[in-house]
Amino acid sequence: MKAAKQTDPIDQRLAELEEIHAHASKRDKRIANQVKGDILKLKAGHSAEKNAAYMLDKLFLEAKYNILLHDLRLESDGDVAQIDHLFLNRFGFVRLYETKSFSTGMKIDDAGVFWRWDGYGKQYIEIPSPILQSQRHEVTLKQALKTLGYDALSFSHYVLVDYKARLIKPNDANFDRVCRPDRLEEVFKKEENKSVSLNEMGILVKAMGRLISGNGLTSQQVLDTGKKLAELHKPLKMDVWSRYGLKRPNREPLSSKNTVSQEKGITEKPKKNEAEVKEHLSSSKAARRLKLSTLEFLTKAESFGLVIKEGEAYVATEKAQKLGVENKVFRNIPYVSWPVPIIDKVGGTVTT
Repeated sequence: MKAAKQTDPIDQRLAELEEIHAHASKRDKRIANQVKGDILKLKAGHSAEKNAAYMLDKLFLEAKYNILLHDLRLESDGDVAQIDHLFLNRFGFVRLYETKSFSTGMKIDDAGVFWRWDGYGKQYIEIPSPILQSQRHEVTLKQALKTLGYDALSFSHYVLVDYKARLIKPNDANFDRVCRPDRLEEVFKKEENKSVSLNEMGILVKAMGRLISGNGLTSQQVLDTGKKLAELHKPLKMDVWSRYGLKRPNREPLSSKNTVSQEKGITEKPKKNEAEVKEHLSSSKAARRLKLSTLEFLTKAESFGLVIKEGEAYVATEKAQKLGVENKVFRNIPYVSWPVPIIDKVGGTVTT
């Protein structure tokens, strides 16, 4: 069955990054190099998603009671789910696939912590668990499916690592679902032959009941569900120029209160007083305020749809920017600046 939604094209976004690169190349080489790196990451990530989509399409081509969707972004009550690949079948089994394309390699240690290799620093750097990221998307997805009348029985989560990236993981069945796209069929067969838990047995019994009673969806109903879900897709909208501390040339008239460097194309806002400066904190300081690690804070913020991972950096989403969160750049390194009230909302409590 043909996928109900394909991977979104990156042409427009790529063209915008190339425009920014051309603009910065004449003014700030450091920013130009940052943009060039982001262009390469965007192409690599898109290629990895396309490769995974191809393998999934091929794997489920003859399965008429299933449906696939690629590159699906859902919003619900302020929550966001960014799902690389989604599988649904007639009985209520749902699979989410997260694609990773770290060219330098990724490993999972014995404690289940994910790491990527930093070629410059010659060391491994901890990254958010792709499995936990996918599991957080489950809440928003479940709500969307319920709205469409699709009764999900179970959710499974897989991580597809692109072929170019080295993958190191423990010899543990718990990590079988972290694999290359072309190993999925092998993983499925292995799962079919393994012993099941009581909970899994209960789910299988319910699925069998739907089969016997004829309550499973028809091929057309599965297809309709996929199409309706695709209609809920909300592409991410953000001001890419602001991520690099730049303002798009000739986009809108500049305020007479601002000092503008035409040569660098950067708007210099009036200096804030000390009280105003203290109202915004970087992600690391925001994390310390909440007694969290920076990674824990950003992971929570991501679950609220306030930031999204762009390459190896986090950037504020359009939703976050409307709340006063800002994308900034310091010494060619992008970072997110947080208003204190938003930090406390992310932490779920007001701290002093």
